[in-house]
Amino acid sequence: YARPSRRQAATPDIPRAGRYFPPEEIARCTFGVVLDTSGSMDRTLLGKALGAIASYAEARDVPAARVVFCDAAPHDAGYLPVTEIAGRVRVHGRGGTVLQPGVDLLLRADDFPPTAPVLVITDGWCDVLRVRREHAYLIPKGARLPFTARGPVFRVS
Repeated sequence: YARPSRRQAATPDIPRAGRYFPPEEIARCTFGVVLDTSGSMDRTLLGKALGAIASYAEARDVPAARVVFCDAAPHDAGYLPVTEIAGRVRVHGRGGTVLQPGVDLLLRADDFPPTAPVLVITDGWCDVLRVRREHAYLIPKGARLPFTARGPVFRVS
């Protein structure tokens, strides 16, 4: 004679104890870009600027950069994936050059981290800028800024 098993099958309505391992949040870094899209920036220089943004982001494993196109008025492009920056981006602007409103827009954006650095890309024909956080400038070789830069200045040829 076989003894009946004392085990009972679980019902779907009764949850079983278990372990839940939530996925770890990985802090992803980003940076902001104020890109001069005025008429004085030629297509070649704009192409090099977009390439510099994409290569810098890829080298530092940044999934997206916060981009503001700026001529006479700022045009917020939001966060652009690196693959999109490296490919085709529709550039807004091609008017005069006033970059400070673009810097202000970027620094005041709710979704832009307060510790993220800013890269200003211009040909040097711009207004005097005040960037109150970590920042750098990317300008063409031989160009000069109309003010004393407080951040590093990198050159593109």
